[in-house]
Amino acid sequence: MSVIAIVLIPLWSSQIPPLLDYPNHLARQYILSGLQDSEILQNFYQVEWRVAPYLAIDGIVQVLAKFLTIETSGKIFLSLTLFFIAISPIVLNLVLFGRVTPIALMGLLFVHNTTLSLGFVGYLFSIGFAICLLAMWIRLREAALWVRLIIFPILSWLLFLSHLIGFSIYALLVGSYELGRHLEKNTDYSPRALLSFNSVQRLNLISLTLQFVLPVLIYLVLAPSVETVGNIMSQNTYGGVWRKIENLGGIFFYLISPYAWTWDRIFSFVLSGMTILLMMFRIIEVPKRMLWPLAAMLLLYFSMPMALFGGWGADHRLLVPIGLLLAGSLRIRANTGTRMLWKSAILFIAILVIVRVATITVEWRRINDDEYAEYIQAFDSLADGSKVYYAFGHAGSKKNMWPGPVYHIPHLALMEKQVYVPYLFISELLPLQYSPAFKSLQHITPGGPVLMNGGSPNWRPLLEEFDFFMLVNEQFFKTPVPEELDLVFKGEKVRVYMNTISK
Repeated sequence: MSVIAIVLIPLWSSQIPPLLDYPNHLARQYILSGLQDSEILQNFYQVEWRVAPYLAIDGIVQVLAKFLTIETSGKIFLSLTLFFIAISPIVLNLVLFGRVTPIALMGLLFVHNTTLSLGFVGYLFSIGFAICLLAMWIRLREAALWVRLIIFPILSWLLFLSHLIGFSIYALLVGSYELGRHLEKNTDYSPRALLSFNSVQRLNLISLTLQFVLPVLIYLVLAPSVETVGNIMSQNTYGGVWRKIENLGGIFFYLISPYAWTWDRIFSFVLSGMTILLMMFRIIEVPKRMLWPLAAMLLLYFSMPMALFGGWGADHRLLVPIGLLLAGSLRIRANTGTRMLWKSAILFIAILVIVRVATITVEWRRINDDEYAEYIQAFDSLADGSKVYYAFGHAGSKKNMWPGPVYHIPHLALMEKQVYVPYLFISELLPLQYSPAFKSLQHITPGGPVLMNGGSPNWRPLLEEFDFFMLVNEQFFKTPVPEELDLVFKGEKVRVYMNTISK
């Protein structure tokens, strides 16, 4: 446990974890927690809780916020997320082989991955939860009847509420695992033999049905409208097979997101090269019963759209569960394992983890001190209860948009001044909504806050609606800031203007 705690050091050493989407999530939690006591927030936002997935961060943070600050509650949720990611390959290794092999510790290097850098924290929580639940199923699949028919459906239901993709991955993993175990025991592949199940298998089938069918039925009955599902399904984009092959070939480069570029690239190259060589020489191996879940994940990866339900990068996010599943499934072959080999592997991975955690801690603190501090200062120039528009000027295309986990930082102004800000993560599947009077403002500037290729805000309609304008790198805008805006804060990159037009 103390080893796993190391990966939490960057989180608790920085004021604002520099994860791209996280400030948006944190601002949403602030509204959900304080809306009933704030007439200002009630003017802009409204809450409607419903049975739906994607509620991991909302449900956990809102419970914790009754006793703690939103910032602390958010960090505890992130800690749970990182803990689940870190421990999932270790737990899987333990139930598969009866002990933790050094290879499972390699999963500690995957905690701070690219998906985490992008701030997809609800998804990552569900992935760690799903793999831990898979390990629990493998351990207890022949346990007492009440465990299989009651406990697992309850845990599966909680996973479903956490995130739909995490729930789907768990269903795929446990289903393919059971299929593999069933085929292992049948030497006769006739249809009659394949459809013959013993008492344990029949009970497991009932449990699997309760785990997966019941949550989906409840969701379809109680949660989204048909129109909503149709709209989000129409936003899917596949992305091409060659793109998927390229991403899969660079899985270690994705799982070890570069903070110190040179060192992290070296780590990624060494780990990928060593893993391939060790598997080629059969020093490490995957047991047959785990080949089915791994194959199922690869099939899902190649069939997954690039953009799913309007969310970008759905396929590359699957590299995280594939990496964690692989780390938890690999073992050193009994005839090649020596005490010296184990000690060397543990020492090597421990050094990599310590160096990487230290690098990330330094970088996260630098981002807080050098980049975020200017935004926090700019918030003081805003008026309580005002409407704030923000935009980022950008000279290049969307391909050159990364790095820079700053595009949602302006949402934190909401926690300082209880202002209205656009672009919050809001949909019919989440409890937070804009009030009807302000919902239309989301369509004034389609495409989001980052204006590519020298684009500019559509000033005229914006001047009619917003009180303040927080503009970042405005030198890239094609059209200058209107004269009706008075400069009230000037930083190196961030400027805040007050609208002088009387409304």
